[in-house]
Amino acid sequence: MAEEKVPHAGKKAVFAGLLLLLFCAAAWGLLFYGHASEVAGLEERKLAADEKFQKQIYDEALVDYKACLEASPNDLDCMARVAEIYHLTGQDNSCIAWCERVLRQDPKDLKTRLYEARSYDNKKNVRSAISVLQKAGKSDGTGAQRKEREEYLRELKGRYELTYFSFQNIYPWFRLPDGTPCATVAEEQELSVYTAAGKEKLSGDWGFLGASADDDLLFPVRENDQWFFVDDNGERRLVPDGTYQSLHSFSEGLAPAARKSGPGPDDPVVAGYLDKTLKELRFDFQETYPLNGGYALARKDGTYFVLDSSLQEVTACEFTAVKVDPYGNAQKYGMILGRLPGDEEQWAMYAPNGIRVNEFAAEDLRMPEAVNGPLAFRKEGLWGFVSWDGNVLLEPQFEDASSFSKGMAAVKKDGKWGYIDKSGAFLIAPTFDEAGPLSSSGSAFVKNHAGYSLMTLSRYRKNNQ
Repeated sequence: MAEEKVPHAGKKAVFAGLLLLLFCAAAWGLLFYGHASEVAGLEERKLAADEKFQKQIYDEALVDYKACLEASPNDLDCMARVAEIYHLTGQDNSCIAWCERVLRQDPKDLKTRLYEARSYDNKKNVRSAISVLQKAGKSDGTGAQRKEREEYLRELKGRYELTYFSFQNIYPWFRLPDGTPCATVAEEQELSVYTAAGKEKLSGDWGFLGASADDDLLFPVRENDQWFFVDDNGERRLVPDGTYQSLHSFSEGLAPAARKSGPGPDDPVVAGYLDKTLKELRFDFQETYPLNGGYALARKDGTYFVLDSSLQEVTACEFTAVKVDPYGNAQKYGMILGRLPGDEEQWAMYAPNGIRVNEFAAEDLRMPEAVNGPLAFRKEGLWGFVSWDGNVLLEPQFEDASSFSKGMAAVKKDGKWGYIDKSGAFLIAPTFDEAGPLSSSGSAFVKNHAGYSLMTLSRYRKNNQ
């Protein structure tokens, strides 16, 4: 049989295929070798950067770590080390930026989170430092890092600054309709309203200066024996005819007032409400209190009644006395504190409609300072704290106390006042002669050897915003 011959063109095709195969194999080999060399070079540079970091040659280490990140942009170890170098060299803005890059990929990196918080702290931005730490999970980091976070967070929350004032007396915080926290203070011969930022809003030579709870910003005042309302400039706006014995703030369009029922010295006192035309309404009680949430409280013939917004009696209440603040409010943040019938040493909590909200009772109760904030109570001469549903949160252990606001409460221990958190641990050591509750913007009036000061928690100061 004749030998079969492969066509010349076919031989060329086979030869070309073999060459292509050899070329691809060589290319892949070079690529693999190049990648292996690049990886080896990257690891070598990281080791060199680590060595420089350990020797505290931070500028050269930073160059090496950033070069590694150019080759491997998602290398968390290099990113975290760059953030650490910026922290160690005091470059807070750069540290924060790099910490955020790390935490976007690894939110559980507590070490980096601590660096970011401390950089914010260096910039006097306590609010952001606290916020960064509060985002950490309970299981993040090592045990030592978690302990460091807890101690640092506590220290940050207890930071404050003092602004000295020459006040003789301080009244509780109240809130203007726009939410601004204010307090009435006595200074020499004048009464004034100050904001929680320490700014005087109103001042005058009056015998009484009440709160304002309406949009017209009308404040009740007493000058000699005359009661009337002034605006926030101290100008008279509403002056009732006749002589009243008390006049309180407008709330929901009505102001509690009291006067003698007749001209005789022995005529009994009657109380009711004034509208903004100064018309008298329901002057058939002995005491009346401001409207709050559509309800008001009034006392007649030894019985307390809940009134609706039209001043109609809704129900008679079982309590025999109520707590009232210096501005005449018997309700604060939707709660009434009433004394139990038959026991003058027991106080309980009631809703605005007069219904008792739980079975808890105590020798004394302090009015709430915040919605759902724990209330101070006294048993056997010592003060503790109870929730709105009647659960004891801190057993009585303090000599005196105010209710919680902004997560802190003023308490008296060993003759001095300080501030605790909800665990009962002191955030601000007991060093003050007096200490009041915190306003909604993180300020409180305190007193020491120099007199009254406005204490403002650092995380609420304007330069920390």
